[in-house]
Amino acid sequence: MKKNKRVVLGITGIRSEYDILSSVFRAIDKHMNLSLKVAVTGAHLSESFGYTVNEIEKDGFDIVDRIESLLSGNNESLRVKGLGIQLQGLVQTVLRIQPDFLLVLGDREESIAAALVSTYMNIPLAHIAGGDRVIGNADDQIRHAVTKLAHIHLTTNKESKARVLSLGEQEFRVHDVGNPGLDRLMEVEELSLAQVSGNIKFQLLETEPYLILIQHPLSSEIKDAYRQMKITLDAIKAMGIKTIISFPNSDAGGLEIIRAIAEYDSLPFIYTAKNIPRVDFVNLLRNAACLVGNSSSGILEAPMLKLPVVNVGNRQIGRLHAENVQFVSHDQDEIISAIQKAVYDESYISSVNGCSNPYGDGASSHKIAEIIANTVIDDNLLIKDITY
Repeated sequence: MKKNKRVVLGITGIRSEYDILSSVFRAIDKHMNLSLKVAVTGAHLSESFGYTVNEIEKDGFDIVDRIESLLSGNNESLRVKGLGIQLQGLVQTVLRIQPDFLLVLGDREESIAAALVSTYMNIPLAHIAGGDRVIGNADDQIRHAVTKLAHIHLTTNKESKARVLSLGEQEFRVHDVGNPGLDRLMEVEELSLAQVSGNIKFQLLETEPYLILIQHPLSSEIKDAYRQMKITLDAIKAMGIKTIISFPNSDAGGLEIIRAIAEYDSLPFIYTAKNIPRVDFVNLLRNAACLVGNSSSGILEAPMLKLPVVNVGNRQIGRLHAENVQFVSHDQDEIISAIQKAVYDESYISSVNGCSNPYGDGASSHKIAEIIANTVIDDNLLIKDITY
């Protein structure tokens, strides 16, 4: 019997990536010609990282499979072993669900696993955020590899679109839609600071600034993860500004960052969390004085909120960014100086308030749903050619 709607299987493996994908999932779920199914894997299913599959359930999406694949630790081999588990599980999911399209974002294990399944099982793959450039992390190479396997490219900016085309991808496959993470910022309801403070049970006042700290390990600097986090935390300690710390991702080195955080979380002006619910997190970003660390949120989403960012270390180096970002090395004095500028320098704050976002206007998700709904699935789509 012919299906009335095109079935899209979205694959998600971690909180940060789902926060961007969630608005896309919602647009697909609401589309009259699409039916969304979700496969959940990786850190979403780990208690150590907040068991964030609960957030997906609360959003009401149809979770058709839970593929437990996270092997947590500091060994470089664990991510690729987990990838192998994901790959086998995803094959079984696809055999059972028989989707018309696969959908992934970015540069992690789930994206390359989906790309391999797509290629060998002849199912078109839509890939969000191909063409982005970040130096020094294995994820950058994975992102470009997924681009060469994907059938539809949904880039977040003009530079990334040009980079995808320079890889030899055919022009009809490449769409510059912007960053769907911005859609989420516009969709999330506004809460007062008092409401958010009550939700997370940590006192935040309109009359005093606070920081948000999110620092992830870098695959090429795993052995330095603990030391690097200690430097950032020493800067935070020296300043004494209230700080919300969210745990890092599940990559190798993440446990060392968590170990460092544990040595400082008894300080009365520090609040730590494995995971902060999206509505609270977005509203914390809306009211924060500065985002510190190396999260992609500082590059992709903070410009829309006119939020100053202090990016510490090499993660995000080389990535397209707005005027709201200061890049500093792992040096306590540099970090303190940059935070002081972000929080107290009225001239700098004014310049950040005037920054523009190169990642779109917050209307990406609808564009993505329409592209997936209207792309003809035929040999022209499935049989890829190179333009040089």
